[in-house]
Amino acid sequence: MTQDPLSGYVGASFIPITQAGFMQLSLFLSRPRIVLALVLLLLTVPAWAGDTASDRASLKGVDSVQVAVENMRPDAERDGLTSSQIQTDVELRLRQSGIKVDSSSPCMLYVRVSTLRNDDGRYAFNILVSLEQPVMLQRNPKIVQPFASTWNVAEIGTAGATRLRDVRSAVIDEVNKFISAYLEENPKP
Repeated sequence: MTQDPLSGYVGASFIPITQAGFMQLSLFLSRPRIVLALVLLLLTVPAWAGDTASDRASLKGVDSVQVAVENMRPDAERDGLTSSQIQTDVELRLRQSGIKVDSSSPCMLYVRVSTLRNDDGRYAFNILVSLEQPVMLQRNPKIVQPFASTWNVAEIGTAGATRLRDVRSAVIDEVNKFISAYLEENPKP
């Protein structure tokens, strides 16, 4: 059985891609404003951390995290994507995985979901999940940055306004990458 090479998903778009869907996606992406927005969203991802072996090593010994979720844009909130839901989802998933959530922890799991709504009601989104922790300069240990990104993952995609709440599952997919990296560096006895 052969499958149309255009069927599947685009990023975390939740839009099944068929021939007709491909044409819609092409039309959507042909709008210069949306393409520019996606490019700008990509450029906001910090370039100094990622999910490499050395980035994962920065998670070793982290015993707890606080969770910080940036506020959502008002239009995204109206369409059902709220920062309080994401905060609850992320904290619950961390606790289910055995990672201690503590609001006074010096390490912060930072979650940002940037959205941009076009005239047709579709959203472009960028998800960033980043571990921020205190960092000391090797050449001058007296200089300490209270929060510097030492590990992160990101994803971009699109979703219709009626499916914007589904972005929450894409956030959890990124949080699961953190959990996997964390547990690799901090195995349970």
